[in-house]
Amino acid sequence: MNRNLARLVRSSLVSSLALAALLTVGCSSNRLDPLPVPKAELNGNLPKWYPEKPWTAKEGQSQIYIQGKIVFDTGSATIHKYGESEKVLKTLLQFVNDHPEVTRFRIEGHTDDRGDEQKNQELSAQRALSVCNWLVDNGVNHLRLLAVGFGQSKPLGPNELAEGRAENRRTEFHVAEIDGKPYLGKDPTAGGLVLDVPSLEERKREEEERKKRGPAAAPPTLKWKPTGNEVKKVPGGQIEIDPTQGKPK
Repeated sequence: MNRNLARLVRSSLVSSLALAALLTVGCSSNRLDPLPVPKAELNGNLPKWYPEKPWTAKEGQSQIYIQGKIVFDTGSATIHKYGESEKVLKTLLQFVNDHPEVTRFRIEGHTDDRGDEQKNQELSAQRALSVCNWLVDNGVNHLRLLAVGFGQSKPLGPNELAEGRAENRRTEFHVAEIDGKPYLGKDPTAGGLVLDVPSLEERKREEEERKKRGPAAAPPTLKWKPTGNEVKKVPGGQIEIDPTQGKPK
């Protein structure tokens, strides 16, 4: 009798465990997988055209791709002297010197979307001008160069991501004229905020004039803030007294 009871208990226990396992499997199979978190995708790597691959006008591509990046001080048009900047500038200079048929280049600056839109466009144009000035300092005719700022208007990556913002902060190099004629039928001065590039002599003269003028005089420091209600002294004899009222008139 005890043996039959033990057999019955074991059989019931096995059945209960099997049922629990089936219920567990059934519940897990009905459970939906969590939705993947959407991720903004960055553009793929840009082609490394120069100097790995020579550029020719027949290919119909205006942009010159150079490996690396010109870096600027934060919020400034000053070129960062360390890192990749010098290498990119020297490669760009090599391209300009190797292609005398390219009579006009557009150096285009871009920013991310942080900050004021108009200030970003002005900053991007000034950064492009800094690159042009570097080229002029190294022997390039300033008439071959245009400095252009697009600000935040042409992003390559999502500004929501740090990687995207870094990708958007960039300087691009475009062929604008071949032998004095617009390349690909595009107006070299169309698009963006375009700045004229001064010659080396013009910049030197401007710097000399700035030194002659000296630093701008700082406004005087006031020890008190005028309100317009201050009591003013009036010289005696200038106030007439109305005898009927006993008050100055």
